[in-house]
Amino acid sequence: MKCLIYILTASWALVASGGSLSAADKAPARPNILFILADDQRWDTIRAVGNREIITPNLDRLVERGFHFTNAYCMGGMISAVCWPSRAMLITGRSLWRIPSDTNLRVAPPGVPLLPKVLAQASYVTFRCGKGSSSCGFSNTAFATNVEIEGRAALSATEHAERAIEFLRRHDAGRPFFLYLEPPVPHDPRLAPQRFARLYDPVTLSLSKNFLPAHPFDNGALVGRDEGLAPHPRTPEVMRQHLADYYATISHLDDEVGRILQVLDERGLTENTIVIFSSDQGLAVGGRHGLMGKQNLYEHFKSPLVIAGPGIPRGKSDALVYLFDLFPTICDLAGATSPEVVEGQSLLGIIQGQRVTVRDWLFCAYRDCQRMVRDQRWKLIQYNAAGVKNTQLFDLEGDADELNNLAADPRFAAERTRLETLLKRARAQFGDPSDFDRPAARAAASQ
Repeated sequence: MKCLIYILTASWALVASGGSLSAADKAPARPNILFILADDQRWDTIRAVGNREIITPNLDRLVERGFHFTNAYCMGGMISAVCWPSRAMLITGRSLWRIPSDTNLRVAPPGVPLLPKVLAQASYVTFRCGKGSSSCGFSNTAFATNVEIEGRAALSATEHAERAIEFLRRHDAGRPFFLYLEPPVPHDPRLAPQRFARLYDPVTLSLSKNFLPAHPFDNGALVGRDEGLAPHPRTPEVMRQHLADYYATISHLDDEVGRILQVLDERGLTENTIVIFSSDQGLAVGGRHGLMGKQNLYEHFKSPLVIAGPGIPRGKSDALVYLFDLFPTICDLAGATSPEVVEGQSLLGIIQGQRVTVRDWLFCAYRDCQRMVRDQRWKLIQYNAAGVKNTQLFDLEGDADELNNLAADPRFAAERTRLETLLKRARAQFGDPSDFDRPAARAAASQ
């Protein structure tokens, strides 16, 4: 891996050599890193990934020239605002129960690694712009420049992009930068300028195959802010309108991504800039499984993850990855040393074709009521809603929409037992402190 980093560094240095003294000519040996982290954007909301109803030409460009991961997960959260633990895990490289539990911290406790500090030690200029609430405050303050913009409005994506563009226009191209942009969209309220809202007629939009008027059982999170954004039971008409609003905000964000990429071009920075696009997590907007929010562990919980730039080949992977794998990945791309306490696994080996995966299985959790484990094919979700237990088993190879629960089918009893054993091992490995196995308050058949 170190040899690979040296090779990439040499290629970036070659890009910087020769010709007149443009920004590209003054480019540092280390690459610039532009990381755009959306808020609540589901993995399948990019046209180039397969959604033919959404308009995202600039994200499509990144997918078409870069590398994208189809199985990128936030590990979950022990609070309903999953975005906070997601961002805290990502920026510290640590798993769910090994990040600080206090969401109000403004300074990181001793021993907690912070990506902006690691990169600053590697001579990077660090800049962040994003929301203050529900983000990782103790990391935000570690950036050399931290611009916090509260609230969400139709022009939020534009306002955040403007700050990033201002930074790029002022930046001394002789030093590498780490620009971390956290726009508060497409999180609700899903507002966008009319030219983007007009792109989508709700009547023409398709609902997912797993649309349901209501979730089939109590998952422990049926009542809450996200689930209250639309009436129960869910109706196709209302869900299509929510999808139209969701897509409009994503198309607006895509347009602003395009403006930022254009500035990179204008300043001659594109050839020395790694661009990463992702989201803190996905969500069920549109009535998937009768739900609207992110307080669940179905596949719509996944995030998009696209990496493009020098040294990054075009390709894709279905490897099981966590968002906090980006910490060591970015360190490798930057030629920086990732702290030993970081739990994430660098994805650079997958990107460069040297390995197929970084883990055989993946574990996620939501509060004390939901736990999930999956491997490349099979997925188990267990629920304990105030003592009422349910189990789901899905064969994702032939059932990507998670329509057919096989938990009660005796033909798949061995798979269920295997994954239940794996789930117990995963909970122990990651230090899950919850009393998830507490007895049922009343008898309940597995679903």
